[in-house]
Amino acid sequence: MAETQDSKSVVIERPPKVYLDTNHLINVSKMRKGQRLQTSETEENYRHIDEYLKSYCALIFNPVATMDWVGGKATQQSIREIAAVIDSAKLKCTIPESDHLVYTYEVLEQCHKQNPSMRVPDLPPIFQNISDNCAIRSSLAILARDVPDYLEEGQNEKIREQGGLPTEIPVLSAGEWVKGIFNRRQANPEDYDKRISDFKNQLAYDIQNKDVYFCDSERYRRDWLKRLLKIDRILRAFNPGCDIDAILQKTDVEDCPAITLYWTVREKRMRSGVPPTANDVDDYGYIPVIPYADIVLIERQLREFVLQADKSLEAKVFSKVSDALNALESQRFAW
Repeated sequence: MAETQDSKSVVIERPPKVYLDTNHLINVSKMRKGQRLQTSETEENYRHIDEYLKSYCALIFNPVATMDWVGGKATQQSIREIAAVIDSAKLKCTIPESDHLVYTYEVLEQCHKQNPSMRVPDLPPIFQNISDNCAIRSSLAILARDVPDYLEEGQNEKIREQGGLPTEIPVLSAGEWVKGIFNRRQANPEDYDKRISDFKNQLAYDIQNKDVYFCDSERYRRDWLKRLLKIDRILRAFNPGCDIDAILQKTDVEDCPAITLYWTVREKRMRSGVPPTANDVDDYGYIPVIPYADIVLIERQLREFVLQADKSLEAKVFSKVSDALNALESQRFAW
């Protein structure tokens, strides 16, 4: 990234990476069709955002967010309209197929930085370009291939039946991707509902037991790295006999921006006592994108928790389109 400093501001000589949550994507779609917006924002503001997306911004496609698109009373028509906004962007990039894989990438980077002789899997970067419709590398498939016990036995059996996971996969349009998600939800609605209930129950448990958590939050965090990210399994597969706990104690996870933001937002939420809602699981799926994007548009409550966690993000995380437009102009992104 080339930057030059003048007397007023920094000119960033690359397309800004922009992320819109589901509600903002819906409003862009409605604006295009001349329908009433689900917000007090003006149609003109959304038209300007739409012009930026079609001209020079790199729109971030988050596969995890598609689970939100197919929720509630979603139809094939409604999800196609949301996906069309993504697919119409001139430039597009995507993050790994699961949000926890961003966290995994960050921890492995820090482990290797701490000890360059330590072997770690060769995962793709957090952002991969999907503007040219070429293949992208799958972090999940690489880990499933190189870490024997990364997947649970039931998952392994299912994957073997399907012929395995390819480490390189063709780029699907957002429309093609979400169609598959929608069909899976229709076929197995209980899986979708369980995903929501599990997240709500865990967050409710954490809120109820926050006093116990904050007595030893570091232990909880180390357990989280093993339980959710399976960092211990990954490191052991590449470095047999290594002392996992010693490695994690020396690894500066504070240099992992997505993980730090996730933990801090969750801890702010725990202290607030605000009970979990069905939308939380999807909102938390946006968090890995935030540190790596240039402009982020999300709903107001999540933005409040994000800014409580990191006030410096105020310059790029917004709930109002007008504020995002002002940021794009004031930061003088060059194109």
